[in-house]
Amino acid sequence: MMLPAPFRYPLRGERGVDTVLIGGGLHLLAVYVPVLPLIVVLGYLLVVFRETSRRADRQRYDALPPFRDVLATTRAGVGGAVVVVAYLLPAAVTLLVTVAGLSQTSIDPQNISVGTSVGFVAGSTASLLLAVVFLYLLPAALANYLARGRIRGAFDHEVLLRAASDGAYFYDVLVGLVAGGLLLVVARATTAYAIGFFVAFYAELVVVGFWSRAVSRALPSVTAANTDDATDTNDTDGADDGA
Repeated sequence: MMLPAPFRYPLRGERGVDTVLIGGGLHLLAVYVPVLPLIVVLGYLLVVFRETSRRADRQRYDALPPFRDVLATTRAGVGGAVVVVAYLLPAAVTLLVTVAGLSQTSIDPQNISVGTSVGFVAGSTASLLLAVVFLYLLPAALANYLARGRIRGAFDHEVLLRAASDGAYFYDVLVGLVAGGLLLVVARATTAYAIGFFVAFYAELVVVGFWSRAVSRALPSVTAANTDDATDTNDTDGADDGA
């Protein structure tokens, strides 16, 4: 049975294998040089996301965009990182508050109170639900950020609501998360052999492939605005298609 197009996409075209090698190499470099290589990776993923989301269905997965302008790609990655952190921060804060509260409570394993148990379950469940909700909205947020070239574009409630209520968006975002999660499990298991870093980048491209189709169908007016100069602004961070 033929794999869905987002799985084949990262390896298609003349640049496919080379791009996966570059991205995997940047993941590997991040072991020795913290943060910066991953910012570049994120910037390139946003270039792929923007370019792929605005293509027609028949051409959507023809080939990856080139990995050329490192400076523009890095700028895009900085802005994207701000959006990602902002969307995941509420869940992280909820979890930290829960753990911090429990760490200040003397707990006897033989005599854990109902209140302590309920507090932990409630806090961890809230963190999980927040993470799921914000992850679900993240593709739409990133698409609107790229279209407007402004960080505040990622928080347009009208755009987020329109995407969240679209069935095709729900399907592609969910399948992308599941597929990426399974591939990242493989990446984690093979990291000791270095190949895991390249599998991780391939997994990210697969997720972006699904997410780009999701926003293209749910937010055609937004993805149509992702022109070459839409992200060329001074408000952190754009990337041109040449990136």
